[in-house]
Amino acid sequence: MPVLLIANTIFEIGIGFVFILFPSFIVKNNELAVSFLRVIGCGAVALGILSFLMLTLKESKELKPGLITLSVFHSLAALTLFSNFTNSITNSLLIIIHLLLGVSFISITWKRIMSTSK
Repeated sequence: MPVLLIANTIFEIGIGFVFILFPSFIVKNNELAVSFLRVIGCGAVALGILSFLMLTLKESKELKPGLITLSVFHSLAALTLFSNFTNSITNSLLIIIHLLLGVSFISITWKRIMSTSK
């Protein structure tokens, strides 16, 4: 699990800073979209920090809220990106990354919940 959390930390903080510092690389000539992208970047950095802080936790009970949060985020991101993909708006690589992270976090969350309930 530490490798997954490190990968998520790097991904989210990296994307977050790109969205905050260089939003015009992604959207052009739309001030409202640039503003929204910067706010989304703040959320991505926050999720990256959450992943980083989770590296210090060992107990399933301590990890559970963060694992559920990351599972929900990546799963919903993959679903919404997929709906945009069908309209040729989204890059398939983003869908794959969020889908893999979502499935991985769901799997780890499920294993930890089931192991603590026995």
